[in-house]
Amino acid sequence: MNGCYNTIKYSGLLSNLLYMLLGIGVMSGAGLGLQVAEPNTPEHTYFVKSLVLGGTICMIVMFGCYGMVCNLLCVNLLFTLFILMALAAEYLQLHHYHNPSLRSSGGAWEQLELAWHGLDKQPEQMHQYEATRHCCGYNSPDDYRRLHLLVPPSCYHQSSTANDTAQQIYPRGCLETLSNSQRYIQQRDKLYMWSIVGLEIFILLQTVALSVLLFRLRQRQRLARRQVPPGVRREPRSNHVTGSRAQLLNEV
Repeated sequence: MNGCYNTIKYSGLLSNLLYMLLGIGVMSGAGLGLQVAEPNTPEHTYFVKSLVLGGTICMIVMFGCYGMVCNLLCVNLLFTLFILMALAAEYLQLHHYHNPSLRSSGGAWEQLELAWHGLDKQPEQMHQYEATRHCCGYNSPDDYRRLHLLVPPSCYHQSSTANDTAQQIYPRGCLETLSNSQRYIQQRDKLYMWSIVGLEIFILLQTVALSVLLFRLRQRQRLARRQVPPGVRREPRSNHVTGSRAQLLNEV
């Protein structure tokens, strides 16, 4: 049982180390997201909650490692309770958060709207947006043809030549490119959060098994202290009173 207990203990410490690294990653991603997100938006609130969640994860990990290293059953049970609370919070965050649409999120979508509607007065803004996002037009390159305008050089690859420009043009519009970019970010965030949830479930199982084994080891130690073989006299427990009496008798 001791070997099984030590195996679960050290594997649990490694899992908690990985858990802390994921928590630090959550805080880093939330900090970067707060710099881009507009205040008073669902996206901003989501990043604030993620920042608080990452800090809570780091505190929980330090508390759990302390209980594992010191072999404290009460601390392990409290750590199990904290993991359950973190799982509940992440479940609510994953299932009750609705990702904002492009029109409600602002930021890049507003920049695209201003650049496209100001194409007559300041076309360089739209051209700069297209060169940065690697897109052409609002919905597609045909938008310029509908407006009877020439397709600007920002819609072509830098390696394009005068003979094959039709093949080097960006096929997607800026709105579609922006939508795909936001969809990729949302899927990446969900995958990251589900990986944290899976690791928390694994740590929860480890902690429960560790607590059960620690409880049984404590019971065995108590039974070993109570059971005395026949014919063997139980020695009294030493304390400062008995120790001082024995010292006085020796001196006499």
